[in-house]
Amino acid sequence: MSDVEIKISKNEAIVLFEFLSRFSEKDILGIEDQSEARVLWNLLGVLEKELVEPLQGNYLELIKSARNELRDENGTDSEKESEEGNLAFWLAPEDIKFIANEWRKIPEGVQEAISESWSRIAFRAMSALHKSGIEYEPEFPSEKEKYKNAT
Repeated sequence: MSDVEIKISKNEAIVLFEFLSRFSEKDILGIEDQSEARVLWNLLGVLEKELVEPLQGNYLELIKSARNELRDENGTDSEKESEEGNLAFWLAPEDIKFIANEWRKIPEGVQEAISESWSRIAFRAMSALHKSGIEYEPEFPSEKEKYKNAT
């Protein structure tokens, strides 16, 4: 594939740099100032002038190919996740915190498969909170609370 050169103003570059730096540091993609939306709209306009691919009949295949080329080895592939039957799971932050804390209450000696499933779910829950910029302080159950369901 050939390269694409784009030209933006110095102010656009500064605002875009800050926007992308924040995303890189916090893994949260969100507009904090209307100037960030403006620079993204302007960038879209520049790309619309440079790219003919969005007008081609095989555009969906071109997107798929480009994503596959650019994605990290273990990066999230929404199409693959759907093919494997995985669903987007939208919950309120309080519910996600609840899930992240409940796995610590699993009694010792529980089947390894159950423990691994809870561990995987809790990890995803904590990751969702982190990526959303939500502070999370884990709650550790007392020994009594941890084992009350074991008997």
